[in-house]
Amino acid sequence: MNDKLLPKIDENLVSKIVDIFYAGMLDDYRINRYFYSRPIEEQTKPLKQLVNALLSADPVKPKKLAELADDYFAAAFARGNAKPSLVNNRDFAFLEMFVTGDLVGSDEKPHLTLLCPGHSHFLRLQPIDDNYDVVLELLQSSLNQLQVPQETTEQIMAFAASGWDGILGRGQAIYDDGEKTTDFRTHG
Repeated sequence: MNDKLLPKIDENLVSKIVDIFYAGMLDDYRINRYFYSRPIEEQTKPLKQLVNALLSADPVKPKKLAELADDYFAAAFARGNAKPSLVNNRDFAFLEMFVTGDLVGSDEKPHLTLLCPGHSHFLRLQPIDDNYDVVLELLQSSLNQLQVPQETTEQIMAFAASGWDGILGRGQAIYDDGEKTTDFRTHG
């Protein structure tokens, strides 16, 4: 990571920021539909652990970061389904040609890159750039509400903005041991 982008904040402040920020996301009609309906504490606990690991002065091994990210994505975005459906997204893979415009069936298929296996729970919801704009807006509002100093706010915002492509599946895997694929396709 680029140390210039790494804000230096303690765990108590991280906890307060995450609590206010997360409550704002769950209340915001523009993005709250992405989150699973688990209690907020169950969703924020793994996020706090992940953020603290990312901001740690001591480097955290990529495998551990991937495990923490996996825990967060599962807690926030994994859906339980008491009545499993007999229909899945592969049953409608033929519709992909209409979505992508690929009527001749070329071999080049669009794909996204997972940060960790649990990231697929989020990418299945097909987030767009505008959603990340909302997240950054809510983070800025949370930092203002907590009266975080301007320099620290700028560092936190730069750090959050640096994750844009990764969160939307256009980055690289945090850790790839070759056992689980990091390629992901939302159709088929």
